[in-house]
Amino acid sequence: MQSASSSVSEAREEEPSRTATSISTSVVSSSSSSRRSLSYQQVSFTDDGDHDDDYDNNDEDDNNTLQDLAGARRTMWNFTLMSILFSANHGCVVSCLGLASARLGSTGAWQSGILYIFYTSSALLGATYIVKQTGSRNALFLGMLMYCFYVACFWVATLFPNDKEHEAQRVSAAYIGAAIGGIGAGFLWTAQGAYFAQSAEDHARRLRGPVSASTASLAGVFAFFYLGEEVALRLLSSFLLEFRIASWSAIFGIYTAVTVLSTLAIPCVHNYPKTTMNDVVERNEDEHDRTEQTTTISAIFYKVSAALQLLVNDRKMKWMIGLNAVFGFTASFLNSYVNGQVVPVALDDPDSKYIGVLSSWVSTVAAAMSLVFGRLAPRTGKGPILILGAVCFFLVVFPFVVQPDATQYGWTALIFIYTMHGFGRSTFEGTLKATFADYFSYEKEGAFANIILQNGLSGAIGYILTFSLLCDTPSRYCIEYKNGTLHDVLTFELIAIASAITAVFGYLRASVIFQQEREEEHVSDGGEPNNDTTMLLEQNDAGVSA
Repeated sequence: MQSASSSVSEAREEEPSRTATSISTSVVSSSSSSRRSLSYQQVSFTDDGDHDDDYDNNDEDDNNTLQDLAGARRTMWNFTLMSILFSANHGCVVSCLGLASARLGSTGAWQSGILYIFYTSSALLGATYIVKQTGSRNALFLGMLMYCFYVACFWVATLFPNDKEHEAQRVSAAYIGAAIGGIGAGFLWTAQGAYFAQSAEDHARRLRGPVSASTASLAGVFAFFYLGEEVALRLLSSFLLEFRIASWSAIFGIYTAVTVLSTLAIPCVHNYPKTTMNDVVERNEDEHDRTEQTTTISAIFYKVSAALQLLVNDRKMKWMIGLNAVFGFTASFLNSYVNGQVVPVALDDPDSKYIGVLSSWVSTVAAAMSLVFGRLAPRTGKGPILILGAVCFFLVVFPFVVQPDATQYGWTALIFIYTMHGFGRSTFEGTLKATFADYFSYEKEGAFANIILQNGLSGAIGYILTFSLLCDTPSRYCIEYKNGTLHDVLTFELIAIASAITAVFGYLRASVIFQQEREEEHVSDGGEPNNDTTMLLEQNDAGVSA
């Protein structure tokens, strides 16, 4: 990010005088060799008056070095409540997303592409501003409210008869809902990342422990509820159809009701104070050699473009793109091509009854592994887990390069593919986001907006490629879809595989840069230089464990 030659003294995690309205975050400088590559600044919070006294620091004396176990438990329970409500809302969204291509055909694929395009645009063009202006809790509410429109569009679309006369109404409902939901998704995930980081900092402060340990613990909790509730909601459609309890219209109506109720309950969770622009003003003044105050316009511009500025100015962010892109490409490949074209042929499932079962299996595996990885991360480091996730994403797509014929796949092969996606997804939902909280702690909203930007853009491209890569003559990799059109599947598969390979090497490079920044900060504070790179990697609980 912006350089900071005038550094503010470091506020260490173990310092007894640290207050609830001030946290210590690192600021990466520009590439100029004349400036330090890492410094610490105070990021202050302004209280909007809407938060519980129980979360203030008056539970303990500022000079007391004992752990605030009761406060830490309150923080954990509050974060758990947020995770439950968020997960119910988003579980309905991903259930509908997984069914889009299977139930709506090419309209569903284009609908998913529109969702991801607006999702990405929202993250790039203003999600950080909304979160900084309203606060993470209120932005969560706004994002979940807009998600309700996306889920409701499936219900509305199924109310129209499935004929050409009403096709325009179905398509309009699908596309409009996707656009509104995509904008809300940008707000929602940026806010979730900020809320996650604030909760982790609060939890670590109360336990007098490292923030990285709290991010690992909270990431496991969030991923468990997020993926666990998704399992139940994905299975819901298969269960209701199998026992002929409800029609598709009733199923989408139930999903809509769940999203609305979970949204209305969000005001029950704690409202953390909003971040101020004091740290941004200081960095901007230093970079431009200004001695006077930064204008309001420039502050607003920073909020709006924080994600893009972080991508451009922080070297680590560029190398982290692969980890987000591989999930976007693989998820779109599974949801659009495998769910929509392979499963109906392989399992003779024209009514999409098995989509809910297979999709819920992904969530089951991911939920279980998120707890395992949450416990392993403090011991092994997050790096090996992230690399394992990239390998699993590779194994989702690679079988279709070896054998593209859908008739050759059965339950065993499909379970393996969906299991690999579950392993990979657990690393994305938990470990990767915890790593972003560690690597980019000085700009939480911008960091998590980058996850949206990178994952959303790759997902949008993936959904569009599924139906836009056409071919003329049937062949091994020129596959005929259910609607009779011919599509080139190999190109998309190679893109997904390349992103998995790039993810591994990109992460390794980002981890090295992060270690260099930590070492330079350590030396600048008067510590002894450490030339043993292997030891640095082993001790880095947020990076690669040798």
